[in-house]
Amino acid sequence: MKDDKRSFVEPGSIEPPGPVGRLVRLVLGLICLDLVRQIIDDIPGMIERGWPVNPVSICTIFLGFYLLKPVTNIGFTVNLKYLPQLLVGAVSVAALVIGWLVEGVLFGQMFTASLMLWMTYVFGHLGISFVLAALLKTPGCEMRSIPHLWSKLSGRKSPEHHCPGPLTPLDNWERRKFSKRTT
Repeated sequence: MKDDKRSFVEPGSIEPPGPVGRLVRLVLGLICLDLVRQIIDDIPGMIERGWPVNPVSICTIFLGFYLLKPVTNIGFTVNLKYLPQLLVGAVSVAALVIGWLVEGVLFGQMFTASLMLWMTYVFGHLGISFVLAALLKTPGCEMRSIPHLWSKLSGRKSPEHHCPGPLTPLDNWERRKFSKRTT
């Protein structure tokens, strides 16, 4: 594949994160896993009363939907483009419409259950990946931490990927700021 910020690169091409990058990854992982815990803890209540429609939950839904593509594509070393979002979007819209027709409520049980299912996956996968990336010093994108762990266990090399989010600039800043300079 092409060697740019959106492509997989050869193992060893990307520097591992430093302490600051690892700490940020750990905190982000714990935040994601706490969101998953909140969703799972409230499954009976949310399915009974429907998804809470407020600015925070709407932003969380849109963030999860946006993250679905990189979580899937980078995490599984595939290039499905927008297919994960199209499938989740279609299932969610179908659940919304069927729920509205059957229950008479726009954000009913079916829609809420579909949201909870795919959001638990996205934020769970992301949270586990962030925590593993912090612990393993996974180079580049945190979504490569599960393949990185597998490569350590199996002895097979796994391609790396630059982080499409703010972690590559953070890692670069940390490297410039704290690298030992020789003159």
